[in-house]
Amino acid sequence: MSARRIKIFLLASSYPRSREDTASIFLRQFAEKLSARGIDVHVLAPSDGKTDTTIEGTVTVHRFQYRPVCLSRGLAYGSGIVANLGQNPWLWFQVPFFLLSMIFALRRLIRREQPDVIHAHWILPQGLVAVLIKYLYKVPVIVTAHGADAFAFRGQLANWLKRFAVAKSDAWTTNTRATGEAIGLPASLRAPDIIPMGVDVEQFSGGNPTSLRGELRSDDLLVLFVGRLVEKKGCYDLLEAFSLLRNDLRARTTLWIVGQGGERDGLHAFATRLGIRPKVRFWGAVNNHRLPDFYAVADLFVAPSIRAESGDTEGQGLVLLEAFAARCCVLSTRVGGIAEVVTDGATGLLVEPNAPRQLAAAMESLLGDAALRNRLAENGFQRVNQRYGWEKIAAAFETLYRKVEIPAKAPPDISSSVASKSSP
Repeated sequence: MSARRIKIFLLASSYPRSREDTASIFLRQFAEKLSARGIDVHVLAPSDGKTDTTIEGTVTVHRFQYRPVCLSRGLAYGSGIVANLGQNPWLWFQVPFFLLSMIFALRRLIRREQPDVIHAHWILPQGLVAVLIKYLYKVPVIVTAHGADAFAFRGQLANWLKRFAVAKSDAWTTNTRATGEAIGLPASLRAPDIIPMGVDVEQFSGGNPTSLRGELRSDDLLVLFVGRLVEKKGCYDLLEAFSLLRNDLRARTTLWIVGQGGERDGLHAFATRLGIRPKVRFWGAVNNHRLPDFYAVADLFVAPSIRAESGDTEGQGLVLLEAFAARCCVLSTRVGGIAEVVTDGATGLLVEPNAPRQLAAAMESLLGDAALRNRLAENGFQRVNQRYGWEKIAAAFETLYRKVEIPAKAPPDISSSVASKSSP
């Protein structure tokens, strides 16, 4: 007999607002893969405009409003909640309204939809909201930590809230061991299930290098960065490292930076001060469907991540998986969970964070050795195929959902009912 159809609620602090939006796009891919497995998927995420419910493909998306639309800046979206709070401390005033709005929206949806499991993405604030709701409606809760919720939000109160959310959940997962360890939970609490987020291997392996090659000189080498322009991504180190390349190598190398964020203007100015502005192109935000072409044309992908002042850093680094899937050679740093994704010397190269000279030396080594780049890129592709395809990730989470789900109500025993009625 086939397993019964279950209904899952995904809680998130951001979710793509259109087909072109890249905000937490991995969650949309995750939701769609769950739906493809026959799971009824509902997403609850903050709105960036009006409150509404839409059917996006086979996924139902509910959006709640937590601030007046007239406010120009919101807590969610843009550079992400952690970075937004760091750049604009006044946004802390929106936090209680965000929490209360999500709680009320989730209560309404639970009464109407009666889900089997709530899956909260990020311990704070979604995990906290989910376990509070659990006390009212007895719906099993799974909490997933992605990175910022583990590495940032430090302090006695934040640590207590994290422990509370994890302890009261029915199961919790992290994308890497490093993410779980960063939470600093006591040994008495159960360990997480390590289930990474995935990547659409077919999409990113199908990029067309010729579509962008015309933007470069025929003999140019291309170094690529993709990501939000926020502190933890380490783009200042990338620009400095690029400026330290040998003059002859830098003359025939171009750096493309794809993404947007609060550091954009500062990075522009820094590139100008370093004298490398003509060799650096800032593309801004690029639609997800175009990204495979950028990876396909690149000779080297660099993710120079660091630990931000807030403590935030990479829990996993999804762009690394995209580069692997595109057979693009990867250079990154030993921070957060990156070393669990990139095996130094096998699927890419790793250097220490906050070390532009090390980064420049590794860039020179890779740009000067096409055979090494190709070997690392092929190994990375095999790695992502074996472990990070969305089908495998969705299957692992479905197994976990069915482990904690509310048991289906048993049908009434008709025979015993009839017997009781016929008894004198």
